[in-house]
Amino acid sequence: MISKQLSLLWSLAGRDIKKKYKDSVIGAAWGFFVPLIMLGIYTVIFSTIFNAKWGGVQVHSKADYAVLLFIGLIVYTIFAEAVTRAPTVILSNPNFVKKVVFPLEVLPGVVVLSSLYNGAIASIALLVFLFFSSFGLHWQMIGLPIILVPFLALTLGVSYLFASLGVFFRDVDQLAALLTRVLQYLTPVLYPSVIFPDAVGRWMRMSPLSIFVEQSRALVVFGEWPNWADYAWASAWSFGLLAFGWWWFQRTRRGFADVI
Repeated sequence: MISKQLSLLWSLAGRDIKKKYKDSVIGAAWGFFVPLIMLGIYTVIFSTIFNAKWGGVQVHSKADYAVLLFIGLIVYTIFAEAVTRAPTVILSNPNFVKKVVFPLEVLPGVVVLSSLYNGAIASIALLVFLFFSSFGLHWQMIGLPIILVPFLALTLGVSYLFASLGVFFRDVDQLAALLTRVLQYLTPVLYPSVIFPDAVGRWMRMSPLSIFVEQSRALVVFGEWPNWADYAWASAWSFGLLAFGWWWFQRTRRGFADVI
């Protein structure tokens, strides 16, 4: 049963990715160029116009600054893309809702896998920036899946909640878009949490999303393994939210057909 659902998940995710770039001239390359363009804009604004410094890190070049920004952007964009698409993932597949035997729980997983694919494409550009930066490549990068697994659990848990709520409240997609915009500035994506006063930075660093962003950055840039206490805290919240999101989705799914 599980193997069939996983096979269906991969199949639907592949279809979703192909559909997204179907009529595009350069296809999946958009997943490569869009984050690069945004990275260029952020780098110019923060490092040149605002002359911002990266607290606690010696930045020797624009490439160094771009790497620090890019890691945060990739991780956060995976989360944000999945969450903003989740509220409409059930509504956009009404034919699946009418099929009693169809496992609707795979649909939020489809948007998570699709956003992960885009993040993987953007990571190719990150490797190029790392090569030309003063940070270089660290063998510890092979430990990224350690952070990725609970991070995806967090993303999937939130996606389950928004996918369910989006069926009953049609303005949830607007709420999700607003939430992800706000969270981008409450998460150390464009700057490190250490630049904030301790009263603010302490709460920011307690966020599971913030922990995963900063630990990914530390692992890739400096080859530093996660602070295991913070990692355990973030993972516990992430898997707890996944369990709650799954429970909520299964509890409410029986009402989907009545409102679609």
